Amino acid sequence: MATAPDHRVALDGPDGFGALLKRWRRRRQVSQLDLALDAGTSQRHLSFLETGRARPSRFMVVALAGALDVPLRDRNTLLVSAGFAPAFLARRGDDPDLAAVEAALTHILEKQEPFPAIVVDRAWRLRRANGAAERMLAFLAPDGLPTAEDGAIDLAAWIFDPEGLGPHLRNRDEVLPHMARRLGASAPHWAAGAAAADRDDGPLPPVLTLDVAKDGVTVRLFSTITTLGEPQDIALHDIRIESFFPADDASRAVLEAMA
Repeated sequence: MATAPDHRVALDGPDGFGALLKRWRRRRQVSQLDLALDAGTSQRHLSFLETGRARPSRFMVVALAGALDVPLRDRNTLLVSAGFAPAFLARRGDDPDLAAVEAALTHILEKQEPFPAIVVDRAWRLRRANGAAERMLAFLAPDGLPTAEDGAIDLAAWIFDPEGLGPHLRNRDEVLPHMARRLGASAPHWAAGAAAADRDDGPLPPVLTLDVAKDGVTVRLFSTITTLGEPQDIALHDIRIESFFPADDASRAVLEAMA
């Protein structure tokens, strides 16, 4: 005799909603009380959710994931673990729904010339670059750059590689720890060892610069980071547009000459 499939969810198992929620809360270093306040619930209810004593509503899963800034791909996992259907898609780059976004990215990259601008994901894999960024990368890495499993250029691996950007990075003791914090779990496994040393005790600059030098040419850059407002697509949620600007007149002159 055929039986109906069992759709019950084990909320208290190692892969259940409660365990996943607790894992993300600890990763973000947020207390139960602070998370409860951010998500509009009580600490008691949140404790019951983490132990599997209570089942979350779909609204509560979304609220908690948003408060913890969980990537959309992992929000789908949280939804499924709580017994709900995944909510977010990962569209292809040629999807018509993405045409307006792609046009906006092209506009931003082109308007940044003659200064570099790149589109990267959370792991700092290069997705797009304007001409200025391509020129700078070709200058610093004429033999090419490492690639990730999906074929994208792996900027993180190159930046942390002592034989990659390392020889040309003049302020690596400041830049590498900052990059390791930004990348978090996506950083190379040895990036956590990047520590500041021999740092001047003088006043800090207004912003952290990226100081590179090669063949007698020195460029000092600072950057701004742009994200899309309220992305609902997995791929779009991961991207960052990083625009670089010269930190001094000499660097401006180098970038303009390269153009």
